[in-house]
Amino acid sequence: MDYYLLPVSKPVNFHMTGKFEALSAEWKHAELLLMDYELFVVTKGILYLEYNKKQYRIGEGEMLLLPPVAPPNNLRRGFQSSDCSFYWMHFDYDSFGPIGESITIPEYGRLIHSDKVMILMKQLQDMSRNNVHITTLNYMTSLILCTVSEDLLNQSQNNIEAITQTSSSSQIYEDIIEYINHNIHNKLTVKDIAAHFNYNEKYISHMFAAKAHVTLKEYITERKTEAASFFLTDTNLTIKEIASKLGYSDSHNFTRSYKTATGFTPSSYRNTYSKRIINH
Repeated sequence: MDYYLLPVSKPVNFHMTGKFEALSAEWKHAELLLMDYELFVVTKGILYLEYNKKQYRIGEGEMLLLPPVAPPNNLRRGFQSSDCSFYWMHFDYDSFGPIGESITIPEYGRLIHSDKVMILMKQLQDMSRNNVHITTLNYMTSLILCTVSEDLLNQSQNNIEAITQTSSSSQIYEDIIEYINHNIHNKLTVKDIAAHFNYNEKYISHMFAAKAHVTLKEYITERKTEAASFFLTDTNLTIKEIASKLGYSDSHNFTRSYKTATGFTPSSYRNTYSKRIINH
């Protein structure tokens, strides 16, 4: 796998962004030249893409970063039909002079917090549609890249820690994170999680807080808020439907929880970032 070093001493150069939604399972990516970097984050289905003599299969919640290469290898094309949707973003950076502070992003990876990245890309679309100053767009693009890099870097560090650490608390912590991520659409309480892992509620809360530096209850709320923000920006689901999908008893409890966490009501958050750039 290739890794790309991107400078962050100053912002990268934003070019364009959008979201693509296939109209049928017969869609295949057209043959298009690539003259800059392009970031893909898939929201549905599988994107089949060939570029620079490689074939990629990017699934839901996964990212792909393609760099500019010399002709004739800079032609990207689909090699299989699929019903998929994905965010895309084009950028480059000034290559002259020392690179300075930088981040590293692999060409491909699965994002643990893909909804967080998608929310930022949706906000970038909204900014672009509102003709925000290019400097702001450049910084927002850099923020998205830093978020992707941090997500993947944290995964690598966690994998290393899982190998080098043998303490039971480290394993329990990782298991709790995975359990929450897989059950984010259900009602989740500290009591339920403690019962699932057969631990005392007070003990598991203390252990988690020591590792995560936030309480278990706060982490659950944080993850549900991220998932809710994704649904609010990327779908047309009603507030009631979103509340149901995230395990809230009703839309009133969901609205109260979301406003406490973000300062926005779900409706006001949705309206703030309402402009999308969708291609078919």
